[in-house]
Amino acid sequence: MNIKHRTMAALLGIGMITAPALADADSLKDKLDNLQVSGFVDASLSGSNLSNPNGTKNRGVGLDQVELDIEYHEGNVGLRFDLNAFPSAGGAVTNNSLFEQGYITYTVPSVGDDGLTFTFGKFNAPIGWELLDPNDMYQFSHALVFNFGVPTNLTGAMVSGKYGMIDATAYWTNGTDVNGLQANGMKTFGGRLGISPVKGLNIGISYIQDKNRNNTSTVAVNGNPASTITDIDLTYDGIENLLIGAEYNENKNFQAVGVRSRGAMVMMHYDFTDMFGATLRYDYFDFDRAIQGKSTAYTGAVTAALGGGLGALVEVRQDKNTAAGTDPNGTPFGNNIVSYAFEMTYGF
Repeated sequence: MNIKHRTMAALLGIGMITAPALADADSLKDKLDNLQVSGFVDASLSGSNLSNPNGTKNRGVGLDQVELDIEYHEGNVGLRFDLNAFPSAGGAVTNNSLFEQGYITYTVPSVGDDGLTFTFGKFNAPIGWELLDPNDMYQFSHALVFNFGVPTNLTGAMVSGKYGMIDATAYWTNGTDVNGLQANGMKTFGGRLGISPVKGLNIGISYIQDKNRNNTSTVAVNGNPASTITDIDLTYDGIENLLIGAEYNENKNFQAVGVRSRGAMVMMHYDFTDMFGATLRYDYFDFDRAIQGKSTAYTGAVTAALGGGLGALVEVRQDKNTAAGTDPNGTPFGNNIVSYAFEMTYGF
């Protein structure tokens, strides 16, 4: 074989070897194009005027939350999982706390405005006004209604869709904030109906009936009633730079069997410039309507968008408990607890 023929054969051989590699590279590029990676780091300096039994006061810097979110979509199917940790909260990291969310989605096209989406796995509960993560909030702390009136996560199946001014979600789950097998089966269901009658206004009505929460075994099914939650949320952003949010919550047997509770929240956030804004929030929660007294909180915060996904805020909050004893939020009877925080969050 002369040099020309040997060279041609070598080139053909190289082509046969590299062709599958190039095809794999194109396939990998397609997958990377469908992959979305996001997350955040949240740290704060916080404290309060509440004294410990020995007269000291708790304050310090904490790495409050670290989260990495992975999303992948290909056509009408997809998945998402959130790796999540709360280092400053202490305690052991469990599989349930490490994976905040983890679900698979399938969207039926040509149903409603954006298709009908089926979700299967563990997902944030679609109820209430405030969101879970700090990079989605306008304050350092959550309202009492968020902490005590609604669940955080649900594990089960959910279907959601939107048509015109109406959006709707329905779900069937293990329970509220429960992940794994249930001794008495899956007996929790609920949903949210959202209506946007005019531009900038959305009103949501949510309802959950949780027969798992107080029935931990088949023996207890007949003795403990289901817990129920009714929640109404309102969002208005029809005025430039202004956001108004409100929520009303009633629940039965959610705090404990035989206990009725209710609470409400209203907040306003205004952006004075592209960089600086301010938030005011008032909320209350009556942990037991049969007992006189309730807990209230007044919160003010100044926010700063520092650019590149970096945000910061300063919050001052006052809590008061007029019920007997110490409320579940840790506020003693008759005391005005003033807490403060400086928080920085970087999201990408």
